[in-house]
Amino acid sequence: MVCLDTKTRWKSLLAMLERFLEMKSLISKALIDNKGQKILDSVEFETLTAVVEGLRHVKIGLGKLCSRNTTLLTAEGEFAFIIGELNKQNSEFAKNRKCSLV
Repeated sequence: MVCLDTKTRWKSLLAMLERFLEMKSLISKALIDNKGQKILDSVEFETLTAVVEGLRHVKIGLGKLCSRNTTLLTAEGEFAFIIGELNKQNSEFAKNRKCSLV
C-alpha cells in the first residue's frame, strides 16, 4: 500500500516518497495499463531519489539530536554528520539543505 502525507508530521514526506520509489514500477505499470501514459520520466525519478537520500540523513541526525542526553558537543557532531553526508551528494536538493543548515 502507498503511504499518504500527514500534515502534522514532517517525517511522513520521507516515508511517502520511500514507499513510492519502492513501488514505482508497479505504479508505472498500473498507470500505463489504465490510461496509456507514463507517470514520471527517469530524470524525475532521479530527483525523487536525491530528495529521499537527503531527507534520510537529516532524519537520522535529527533522531539523535532529539534524545534526552544530547549536549551541545554531540549536537555539533550531528550537524557535522548531516552536513558531511549532504556534501557527498551531488544534487541541488542536498546543496540547498546544506546551505539551510549552515
